[in-house]
Amino acid sequence: MTEMRNWDITNPQLKQEKAIRRIRYFLSAIFAAGGITLLFSQIIPLSFSYINGKLPEFLDHIRVKPIPKSHQESLEAKAIYDPGQSYFQNLLKEAGLTSQQGSYSYDLSTGELKKIKIDRDYSEPMYLTVDSIDLDDLKITPNVNSYDEDVYNLSLKSGVAHFRGTPLPGDGGNTFIYGHSSVPTWFEAYKSNPEIAFSRLENMSIGDEVIVKKDENTLKYVVRKIKRVAPDDFSILQPQGDQETITLMTCWPLGIGTKRLIVIGERYE
Repeated sequence: MTEMRNWDITNPQLKQEKAIRRIRYFLSAIFAAGGITLLFSQIIPLSFSYINGKLPEFLDHIRVKPIPKSHQESLEAKAIYDPGQSYFQNLLKEAGLTSQQGSYSYDLSTGELKKIKIDRDYSEPMYLTVDSIDLDDLKITPNVNSYDEDVYNLSLKSGVAHFRGTPLPGDGGNTFIYGHSSVPTWFEAYKSNPEIAFSRLENMSIGDEVIVKKDENTLKYVVRKIKRVAPDDFSILQPQGDQETITLMTCWPLGIGTKRLIVIGERYE
């Protein structure tokens, strides 16, 4: 009977066993292909993001005549990266050491210098628009306690955050606003997600217009600098001379976060 079973293809039990084996092979192949696809969908974007971050540094290093550092700092040039609580703790410490309170900046309405104001109690949402990168009325939560990871991550779910301890838009000095970035594949799939809207900063250019709506006022800025800095460069909090400015920050390369992408706009209206 055993030999008969080996060659008798009409045996129903043998046909059933073959069919089950074929189904198992098919399902195994599908799961394996799905796992490989999922793995490469994350590895490849992260690898390209890392290479894009390191390649400019390598090319500058091997130039016969390297780009001057002063010019280099202002070139026009995981799914969501969180800079981490320690980064904001260091920023808070620096904000305390280099407080803009009591300093002066140019007042567009009077043409004179005015004292920079730090309003830690303001709580009304503001809105950010940058037409060049299709940002329209992105919510800015004011005076976010960036010392508390749960607090700032909750604020970033609905948009971007104003760093408490820096001036609000319109109060002079340098307003500091930050948001999350994400790997390109995640951003392409979820472009409308406000939590990763600052991934778009990478596409900004010198001369772009930044608009902030606060209360009944519309404040306009023109982008003067775009630079990538080390995560321990806290000069980004400092005022830009006596000009009223806005600084937008996200982690870069997108999804890696070894540096910070900084966009600085100067108010003109």
